[in-house]
Amino acid sequence: MILTIDKDSLQRSIMIADSIISSKNVNTVLSNCLFNITRDYMEIISTDNEIGIRTRLDAVADGDMALTANGKRFAGILKELPKGEVVVEVGNSYQVNIKTKSKDIKALYTLVGTSKDDYPAVPFFDGENAVEIGQSVLKDMLRKVLHAAAIDTIKPVFNGIYMVSERKGRLTVVATDSRRLSMVTRDVENETQLPEGVIIPLKTVNEIVRLLSGGMCSFSFFENQCFFKVGETDLVSRIVEGQFPNFRQVIPKEQGITAVMETKRLMDSVRRAMVFTKEPANKIILSFNSDSLLVEAKTQDLGESSEEIPIESNAKETLQIGINAQFLMDSLKDLDANSISIGLTGQMSPVTIMPEGDPDCLSVIMPIQVKSS
Repeated sequence: MILTIDKDSLQRSIMIADSIISSKNVNTVLSNCLFNITRDYMEIISTDNEIGIRTRLDAVADGDMALTANGKRFAGILKELPKGEVVVEVGNSYQVNIKTKSKDIKALYTLVGTSKDDYPAVPFFDGENAVEIGQSVLKDMLRKVLHAAAIDTIKPVFNGIYMVSERKGRLTVVATDSRRLSMVTRDVENETQLPEGVIIPLKTVNEIVRLLSGGMCSFSFFENQCFFKVGETDLVSRIVEGQFPNFRQVIPKEQGITAVMETKRLMDSVRRAMVFTKEPANKIILSFNSDSLLVEAKTQDLGESSEEIPIESNAKETLQIGINAQFLMDSLKDLDANSISIGLTGQMSPVTIMPEGDPDCLSVIMPIQVKSS
């Protein structure tokens, strides 16, 4: 079988599929991508038994064929070839011969392929009860909460992003590692069907964010799996089993003190203060007054810093809190706002951070105890 296809399109599609395959995979079949070739198009499929990806691209072939081949090596060869079309010839023994149509290179590259017989079946998107949302909207929502998810935990429910629709036409995404929480809610054009909510694994979310760009995308859920369709690429993943914590209980309903300040100015100040902190606590002290915020850090063997920035606050007396500077920076850098509002109740009460003008986006950080002098 002979296939003619654009080099860049093929390379890009292989890289999309191959991104979920681990180089440490001991299963030879799952180290490869599955290539389904027809006369008009090619499908490239990959899976690690947790996530499956299928992407489709136009091609011209003189027949139909299916085989598996190492995606990393395939893409590696294509990367070094000039732009334009390549000719891929697959023999009966699944040997893959690759040639460029460029007149500058006269060479033949051969990959060893295998039969598709041992490749596992991967279920994909069927569109039933699907929710549609703008790719840029969903990407922004996920990006704003990803930092708050736990990367390594014995509680799997914290190792993912929770998606829920608490009322029709509204979609909420939440992440928490029990010490901080981030949440974003946005309108969707059609009625969502997620009253119970689902937890999507972090690896899956990272793949989705990487795929999202412009246009619309669709997603749906069935039993223990979630399905996403982004352009010509479908993704399927297992969802995390377990009960996501009641995140509404963590969010303070009222704040005794509200302080508004310039986002960049606070970030710059916190970044300088972090020079004098140690991981993992990265502790800094924030002292809120009616018109100023004092940002302090002090570590015995490192030194100390003290910086004052202007704010607008309803504080009648000074309120001092300890906070993890890295957690604060993570929240601030993803808010995309010129100014932010910080809500406070007491020295050991959760700290709420919201971008000005966007009450449907917030972060909550648990404070660190401040020792009295």
